[in-house]
Order: sequence, then structure tokens, then C-alpha cells
Amino acid sequence: MPGTQTSSYDAIVVGTGIGGSTFAYGLARRGLRVALVERGDYFKPDRPDLAPLHVSFLRDRHVVGGLTKSYGAAMYRFREMDFGAIDMERGVSPAWPINYADLEPFYGEVERLFRVHGSSENDPLEPPRSTPWPHAPIPHQGPVRELVQRVTDRAGVPVCRVPRAIDYDPGNGGRCVLCKHCDAYYCPRDAKMDAEVGALRPAVKAGAEVQVRAECLQVVTTPDGKRVTGVRVRRDGQEETLLAPVVALGCGLKGTPQLLYRSRTERHPHGLANGSGALGRFWAAHSQSWVFPLSLGVQREPFHQKTFSIHAFYASAPDWKYPTGVIQAAGFIEPIGMSRRYRYFAQAILANSFQTFLLSEALPSRETGFALSDDGVKEIGKPIVNTRTMDVLRRHGIEVFRSAGYRVLAPRMFEDFFHSVGTARMGIDPAESVVNGDCQTHDVEGLYVVDSCVLPSAGTLNTGLTVAAVALRAAARVPARA
Repeated sequence: MPGTQTSSYDAIVVGTGIGGSTFAYGLARRGLRVALVERGDYFKPDRPDLAPLHVSFLRDRHVVGGLTKSYGAAMYRFREMDFGAIDMERGVSPAWPINYADLEPFYGEVERLFRVHGSSENDPLEPPRSTPWPHAPIPHQGPVRELVQRVTDRAGVPVCRVPRAIDYDPGNGGRCVLCKHCDAYYCPRDAKMDAEVGALRPAVKAGAEVQVRAECLQVVTTPDGKRVTGVRVRRDGQEETLLAPVVALGCGLKGTPQLLYRSRTERHPHGLANGSGALGRFWAAHSQSWVFPLSLGVQREPFHQKTFSIHAFYASAPDWKYPTGVIQAAGFIEPIGMSRRYRYFAQAILANSFQTFLLSEALPSRETGFALSDDGVKEIGKPIVNTRTMDVLRRHGIEVFRSAGYRVLAPRMFEDFFHSVGTARMGIDPAESVVNGDCQTHDVEGLYVVDSCVLPSAGTLNTGLTVAAVALRAAARVPARA
């Protein structure tokens, strides 16, 4: 084995996704010496302007910024109800150890950091705000403006704005030009406020250090296993120990629990922070399905589509007592990866429709998640789909757009799981959770998890802003020079 080196920091963050980068920013701005460890490298493909790459080109790659390099930049606050226990069709969405008021000021900070454009207009459950929206909402463009007017006037359903984290400021140097490709694509203009652009660069400006192409092999603890002391990494074939009294993991749904399992010790035989057996379990997510309002030739001239959503059925529907979900515009999509048999049909549908999707909550349990081993993770159970709820939401989505005067195609498909959370969830009870409300593990002092793994539930809105706000709150509560 090549010779080893040792370096010391106030804190080490493993992973540069939205949670890890925001947590690092929160510490660095306080003057702590922070190192971020990233298995991948900066993603800078040689692409012409406005020639984006689809998420499929990034799916199996490790890159700085993680999955946000191709996310849709929809940055919602969870509703107040989402933090409490909620009865649903097939179980209970669990209560959080923190509430909306605990998170509210950090939501505002993250919205400013990520330049979120939005409005509370027509959103029946928009939670209270102590600060105004940082930027005005993204304007509806031609065909979307007509659709929104028709849904409002003919269907009588209020239409909300999608809060977007994009650098849109025409006339003042904003990089976003509202192209049709945004959702599920990498932006070659850096106009999308992803984890790298929105949080990592400010963290570096505040003094944080980024080590790329550095694989974290193990989280290291004191001999008695009570406190974290650093991490062991391998970079360019050389192993190094990075010492710090604070270590935070942001390696993703599977990566975070796998690294904690791989770091097991005699005191923690089932993995660090896994005294509860909850590590890798309690996977929650969103069920997702598509609704296509048809309009002949609507996509002939490109336009930016992801600006509207419908939240009228979030808490319940007229004929359904349970929280139901949302209808949200997608960016323009293409049938990438489809077999030739279906591709031409899909292209015809997409060229002549608006693309909208349904989101509804899929529930966690101890049986949803992954078994951990040195060979990787193995799925043992998927999040629990509220099947009838999805059917109700689909029916209402069809009715809304038909009432607005559109023919509608809505395939009954909702097997995909979006915005996954929960495999190192936060909680008050150490027997049922991995971290506390401050994202510090119950079992090991100084060890934090700061990515989507800590969210006990997925709510029914995009999770990015909440992950970042939780991470920023955790950073604010780390003791100085811990």
C-alpha cells in the first residue's frame, strides 16, 4: 500500500450533493475549516450553448453537485402538515422531530442562496413566511399562459407557480434564457442553481476545500466507538486519513448507509449509527405518473414549460379524505432510452402536448429499504404506494384539463419512485431512527448525516429545498470548534 498522509480540519463533509454542499457552506461561513470529499470530479463537458445533456448521461457517474446537476430546480417548502403524523390510505406518514417553525428561517436563507423565484399566489397551503420571496416568479410563456388561464376560468381550479432555483434576471446578467430543456437535463450555462453553483461555490469562497476523485473508505472513531475522529480516503491510489471532530455524510440514499455499514467496528458491529437497525430502512418517496393535455403542434416553437402547478388536492380531494398530491408541469421531455417500438408514438404525443406529472406520497416502514453488506446494498422492500390515492389524483388531473378544454392522455402507470428519502432517518427515539433532529447520529458523537436520507417522509412536494434547509439548520447547531 502506498504511503499514507494525515491532515486535520474542523469538519469533513463526504459528498457534494445539495445536503453536503449546503452543510459545508453553513460551517465555512462561521469560520470553520472544512474539507469536502467527493468521489467524482467536476462535470464540465464540452457542449455548445443550450445543448444540454439528459439525466441518463449522468445516472451512473459520480460528479460534484451530485444528482442536482440534472434536477428540475423546483424548490418548495414543505407544508406545515407534512411535519406531523398524517393518516393516509395505507398507513401513517410519520411525524418529524422538528416542525415547520424550526425550519422556517433556514428555508428563507436557502431560498436566497439558491436565488429561488416564486410566489404564494393561489397556493391554498403555502406556509407562513418571515421573509419575502427573493425573486419574482418565472413568467408563464405563451402556450402555458393560455393553459393556466383556461384551467382557472373554465375548470375553476387555482393554479400556483413552481418555485424555481435558476439564475433568471434578464437585462442584469442572468444566465438563464428560459430554454425548453431544464427539467432532467444538465445546464451548460450554469444557469440552474444546482448544489455546486448554489452552495458549493459559496462554501469555497468562504474558505472550504474540495478534494475531488477522493473515495471515502471508512469513517473513523475513537477506540471506544463513542466519538468520530475523521475519515480514511483514497485519492489517486494513495490513502490518507483526514482528522476532524465533525464528520458529515451526504452520499445519497444508498451510499450513506453503505458507508456507515462499511465503517462498522467491534462496538458497532452492524454499522456506525445503526444501534436501532434502522440504517438502510424506512425508505420513503413519491409515486409519480403522467398526464398529457393535448394541443396540436403546441411544441412546434420552443418555450419554457415548468412554471405552473396545482395544489388544490394536496390535503384532500372532494371525494377523498386523505392527502392526495399535486399536479406539476415538467420541463420538455424526450423519449430517450425508449425502444424503437414506442419511440415514434411517444415523440408524436410529446410534440403535441403539455407534459405534466402527478406526485403522491409513498410511505416508509421498517420493511421498505435495503439490506447492507460489504458487496453493496440489496433492495428488500419498496415504499408503500397509496394506490387508490394515485387513482383519485389521476382522475382529478384528467377532469381539470378536460374541463379546461383539452383532450387528455393519462396512462395508468406509477411504479417509479421519485425524491427518495429516509434510509438514515431523523427521530426522537434512538430505537427507531439513525439521527436526531439536529442530524447528529444517536450512537456516535460528532457524526452527522445531512442528505435526503434523514427526511422521515417525502411529503408530496419536491424535496431539494427541505434537504438544504435541514442541512443548513444542522450546520448552525454544530458546536463551534467542536
